[in-house]
Order: sequence, then structure tokens, then C-alpha cells
Amino acid sequence: MAQTLALADSSELFALSGHLVSGYQAIGSELDPSALLDAFAAQGARLALPVLLDNQTLVFRLWNRKMPLVPVGFGTQGPDAGQPEVLPDLIFAPLAAFSSTGQRIGYGKGHYDRALAEMHAQGHRPAYVGLAFDEQEVPPFEVEAHDIPLDAVLTPTGLRAFASGERKLAPFLADGRPVNERA
Repeated sequence: MAQTLALADSSELFALSGHLVSGYQAIGSELDPSALLDAFAAQGARLALPVLLDNQTLVFRLWNRKMPLVPVGFGTQGPDAGQPEVLPDLIFAPLAAFSSTGQRIGYGKGHYDRALAEMHAQGHRPAYVGLAFDEQEVPPFEVEAHDIPLDAVLTPTGLRAFASGERKLAPFLADGRPVNERA
């Protein structure tokens, strides 16, 4: 619980009023982003959650927090089919592990990679941030051609932008500067 609250304190790094931000409903031992999402909503961010349409297709639906969540695949809860599909500006994703170079190990199904590739094909390039415990960092590893790297990772001890994602993340930060350029 303390690590979840520390994560919520990180919300002050962001300026998300008017932005569409996707989080997730934690399952198992994933870092729970609920307090962070509450803080983003308080800033004026609109929220979305991922939904599996089938074994391959992950989309994002607008999250009306007054409506109950329903089972949406992979043991998760999300908005029902009555909520519109959206393209988030900023995506916070769960992960099994990450490297110091922004590589992400998910849960082996490639849902986020395919969803992001589809967005890229449509000309939409959201910032992509992994949420993890610090202990989930592993040494760099080989990736496959379809693997989409993280722009940053947010852990209970802070936000770290990777070289490839510093500029992409800047529009969402409170002071507008990439994390790695702050004094």
C-alpha cells in the first residue's frame, strides 16, 4: 500500500488536464495505479482503460468512473461495450519486467505491442509509460521486431524517461521538460 501511495505522489510531476490517459486495473502482483489515476482525474485528465475484444485485439475505452466495470478479458475489469473506444494521449501499462533502455516484458501475449502498432499505423503516437516496482528492473535483453519500447517507466521511487522517449513525454510533464534534463 505504501508503494501505491508513493506512486500517487508522482502525479505532481504531470500536468494532464484535458489529456486522455489510460491506466489499467491491477491483477495479481501488479503495481496498483488506482491512486495515481484518482490523482490524474483530480487534475482534469480524462481516463481510459484497456479492453480485450478477443485473444489478439486490445482497445481502449473511455472510463466513466460512475459506471460499474465489467470483465474485459485477461482477468481484468474495464468499461462495458457501451463506452466509446478512444486513442489515449498517454498510456500507463503494467509489465513483468523492464530494462534500463526501455525494453518491456509483458505477459507474453503482445496485446500492448499490437495495440500501439495499430495506433502508429493510424498516425497516433501516444506516450508509453510502464508502471513497475523498482525490483522489476532487469539487465537489457534482446527484443523482437514487433516489440515497442517504453518511453519511460514510473516506479514508487520516481519517473525515468528513456532516451527514445524524453521528448515524447515532455508535453505531459508539469514543467514541460524531459525528466532527464531537470536540474
